[in-house]
Amino acid sequence: MLAKERQNRILAIIRENNSIRMADIIKEFHVSHETARRDLDALQDQNLIMRVHGGAILAEEKATSTSMAGRTNQTDQSSAQSSGSSQSAALLSEPSQTTALQSSRTPSGMAERAAIGKSAASMIKEGETVFLSVGLTVQQIAKALRKRKNITVLTNSVLVLNELLNSDIQVYILGGMVNNSENNIEGPLALQTLMNFYVDIAFIGAGGITRELGISDYSLEVARLNEHIIRHARKSVLVAHSKKFGINCMSVTCPLDGVDTIISDTNLPVSEQEYLIKQGIETVLVNR
Repeated sequence: MLAKERQNRILAIIRENNSIRMADIIKEFHVSHETARRDLDALQDQNLIMRVHGGAILAEEKATSTSMAGRTNQTDQSSAQSSGSSQSAALLSEPSQTTALQSSRTPSGMAERAAIGKSAASMIKEGETVFLSVGLTVQQIAKALRKRKNITVLTNSVLVLNELLNSDIQVYILGGMVNNSENNIEGPLALQTLMNFYVDIAFIGAGGITRELGISDYSLEVARLNEHIIRHARKSVLVAHSKKFGINCMSVTCPLDGVDTIISDTNLPVSEQEYLIKQGIETVLVNR
């Protein structure tokens, strides 16, 4: 199969499901991880999709109406005006150095992720040290913290680091290898560095969440880091879009009751809500 034909089929799947996992591309088209990554990069270069941790999501055109403009972060608008660029500022408001996740399109589910991030940030008290893992939802926690003071953040996410640059937040970044395609830091050195810290609250994301496997991720490296930081935290919190429920990923982080609190959105099915309550897991659901 030619690369262009494969990319068109990948795009069709994303348009149908709003997302695709890297693992599914590899399995469906019998290609290597590198080939799957190049296909997603090619589609992202055409502004058709947006790469996220473990796969890609559908990028939707920003509307030019007043109602949509009102949902755009004010910081993004100011940046776009000052630069004089004809391209709309990305909703993620990333610095120019992280163009891999920049787009003139808005990824679906960002309103829910932003609300989850704000709810999680409200749990953090002055003087506390927190860990922020990788992922778009965790990134929204960092965005909500930018104007806070007297908080220390430990992270392995390049996106979180960029959000907190030039803020009054003290940031510690784990050492290790930078994964450019996922915008995170991983490897044995990152895990070794992590073991030297203890935090008040660890905020982690997930590639998938099920009753059978619990919390899982597409990346073994990320799953191991999250597994260990949970043990080095007074309190652990999972932040995840409701779409992550019902998905099993390759690498298991921990059982559902391995975290103290789960923050998701109100689109979470009632059956899942009831199950979490029965398991004694504190569950917070937020509106977009």
